[in-house]
Amino acid sequence: MLASLDDIQVVAQDDDFIQGLKDDSAPEFVLIAEFVDLIVPVAKYGNNTKLAQTYLMAHLFSVAATDAGGRGPVSSESIGGVSRSWTLPYLNQKTVIASTQYGLMFLEIQNRTIPNLIVV
Repeated sequence: MLASLDDIQVVAQDDDFIQGLKDDSAPEFVLIAEFVDLIVPVAKYGNNTKLAQTYLMAHLFSVAATDAGGRGPVSSESIGGVSRSWTLPYLNQKTVIASTQYGLMFLEIQNRTIPNLIVV
């Protein structure tokens, strides 16, 4: 694993859940890191491996913070008049990877790193 918890926290500075992670030896961090190592191998991503791993891990942790009702992190709050808003996934995409800004960045890195094959 090239990406570290510090790297993830740098790209996800506004995500309270990710900022609250304290230990990269915690079971949930290790599990996601092992998964990301399989999905984003050095042999495939080359010099972009660390960046791709960082954004994919930030995406997976951000999705993990989504509650069962499908709401993402709180995006705004008010006290007077009591109001609370949550982020929602980008519903025009076919996959959950596009539901966070980190997932979209991962897709951008992937598209620029791995050429699409055109079959004629």
